[in-house]
Amino acid sequence: MLPFELLPFEAPVPDQAPPARVSGRALPLYVSPSVEESLFSWLHRLATRLGTSFHTLASHSFGVDDRAGRTTWWHRPHPWALARISQQTGVPLTRLRQMTFHDLQPVYRDDEDSARFAGRRYDIRAPDWRAHRFALCGTCLAADAVRYLRSIWQLGWLAVCPLHGTILLTRCAMCRCGIRVSKLSVSAPFSPTTCNRCGESLLTSRQRIAHPAVTGLQEALLRGKREGVTEIAGLGAFTWREFVALIDILLGTVWTHTTMEERGRLFLRYEYESLEEPRPETHFYDCRHDSLRFLAWLFDGWPNTPGSSVGRDLLWKGLSHRRNRFSHHVLPRWKGHPWSPSPHDFELEIMARLHRLLDV
Repeated sequence: MLPFELLPFEAPVPDQAPPARVSGRALPLYVSPSVEESLFSWLHRLATRLGTSFHTLASHSFGVDDRAGRTTWWHRPHPWALARISQQTGVPLTRLRQMTFHDLQPVYRDDEDSARFAGRRYDIRAPDWRAHRFALCGTCLAADAVRYLRSIWQLGWLAVCPLHGTILLTRCAMCRCGIRVSKLSVSAPFSPTTCNRCGESLLTSRQRIAHPAVTGLQEALLRGKREGVTEIAGLGAFTWREFVALIDILLGTVWTHTTMEERGRLFLRYEYESLEEPRPETHFYDCRHDSLRFLAWLFDGWPNTPGSSVGRDLLWKGLSHRRNRFSHHVLPRWKGHPWSPSPHDFELEIMARLHRLLDV
């Protein structure tokens, strides 16, 4: 047993086994983390310098099993794993924790997953179909001497760069493939500005300013994720879990409890009533920015605007179902066959809070 394993570390993440025992020898080189860099990005840069794969570095040097469904262990690594990484790389434990989601609210309904509030998260696709995909800010990366990913970009619903106010890039402008890294078992240089599919530079994509409503909603989401409580004008204050549940009920109702005809009328109404300018060449069905824009339309001016009227109808319809069966792929890890949707009820106190929104 290593010395740090005798310390009273915080409880590990549920369903996450402690890492295997490995050699305590320090790595032969030191790579300094950059400002606000994510652990995922820094480990990739370290693996590149060592000439090995991400998986080999994680498993052989730190005893981490990054297979078998643990595809995002770097968001909330086991405390023993962080201690071993610190011991063998020379990076202080406190600095490593800053590179993770350690200081954010605990995961609720897989709220940190990629494209979390996009429409395709609510259909019949398998839960890990977007594994290893991420978003980035081209303006930030263009200014980097050493290019790296910020930790905040890995929140699956983040759509806007908090620094520049531009829409984060999620697809290559040339081949339209989602931005992703190579397989973790492949030894390949880490280049977050190069498309993994076609090899073109991702920095050629046009930088677009986010819609103000999206920026405002994202700020509310970030407050909730960081502080545990956020407030939306007209709706009131919500805990992080209540806010995620509200969004899941609204979007889950759209994608699983409406007919194609009803959905078409809803989207047509949104098209004509929500924007003061022509829509960009994207679809909120699978776009982070447009997903938040649609939600902002539902929340804006609650309960006395056309959008909020639609939101109230969706909320009433969602809460009226005996069991909340939507959002199958944002539930905690399934038990049994992954293609079998599992019904899930929200906590009673959350249901009570959401019912009060209909009493206005």
